[in-house]
Amino acid sequence: MVILEGSNKALSKVLISGGGRCNVTNAIWEPEKLVKHYPRGEHQLLEPFKSFNCRDTQNWFEKEGVRLKTESDGRVFPISDDSRSIANALVFKADKLNIEVKFGYRATGFIQKSSLWTIQTSSGDMATDVLIIASGGSPAIWKSLVLMGLTIVPPVPSLFTFHCKQELFADLPGVSFPNATVKVGGKPIQQSGPILITHEGLSGPAILKLSAWGARELHGLNYNFPITINWLGISEKELITAIKLEQETNPKKHVINKPILDIPKRFWQRCCELSGITSNRNYAEIGKKQIRKFTDLLLKLNVQVTGKSTNKDEFVTSGGVDLSEIDFTDFSAKRFPNLYLAGEVLDIDAVTGGFNFQAAWTGGFMIGTNIKT
Repeated sequence: MVILEGSNKALSKVLISGGGRCNVTNAIWEPEKLVKHYPRGEHQLLEPFKSFNCRDTQNWFEKEGVRLKTESDGRVFPISDDSRSIANALVFKADKLNIEVKFGYRATGFIQKSSLWTIQTSSGDMATDVLIIASGGSPAIWKSLVLMGLTIVPPVPSLFTFHCKQELFADLPGVSFPNATVKVGGKPIQQSGPILITHEGLSGPAILKLSAWGARELHGLNYNFPITINWLGISEKELITAIKLEQETNPKKHVINKPILDIPKRFWQRCCELSGITSNRNYAEIGKKQIRKFTDLLLKLNVQVTGKSTNKDEFVTSGGVDLSEIDFTDFSAKRFPNLYLAGEVLDIDAVTGGFNFQAAWTGGFMIGTNIKT
């Protein structure tokens, strides 16, 4: 077996992932729960995950001498906090199995004649009876696959943060809410979870999930669309009940100095200001109109998104080889004998947490154990 690598370094994406720590997988072991983290590929990955899932990935690397740790959010990293631990284990395993890696062989096209594949590369053509493509999100490779006749879902960005400005959270970067809900106006796209106010707008798990599940729709809107935010993730009745309880138990307390429901103080004070609740107003003195304004700001805030930014250094796309082209019992191409595809070359993507890597490990395992040679 020979691996063709276009660059002069092996596993460069592994080396830079997770800020150089490599979030190799996640601690979710049950396939039914694991697939829920994939906007594209959820149904197709269920059976493959029953053969090789996060637990199997952890066992494999531990067996290869890489000690792993699970962080509080379920992400799994090498104990060394160094992605080279993961990359080295893969390189050593390939060497042990006498798998040759040829560097500087950038694939530029694929031709099938009879039972053989010809791989056109920047360093000359090569022939093989079995071809495995694990090229990641490479536009050049996708173009070559289109020329072969495979259907490619056009790639669009996924996992991005929102650019938006709003009077309520202006100058409040760093303020976060753990249980917010965000909904795209006019679309059945909604997510819940933590939200973080940034210098440019909004980020956090709820925003990233929204961008992932709504990747195609938001691209179609040119990343200019309205959202409605419930910062607390509770009903209007629950919020009004909490305010009335404070009015009964602390009627003389100044509203601006006594936030409820663990609302961050700076954010609470901004809500008071925009609701017309002055600094000397106590709970007994706020009326229905002010309470209405207050609930709208906290539970029904309308914000216009005007753009996006890449989340940290990650660049995740939705798109790739159409999943209808693939037989997921072994990740082979249905219409092309002895052609296999795995990883981000397929129209499979996930939220952050080691899930994109896991889909790649699973695809590699399924190919390796089922390959027809």
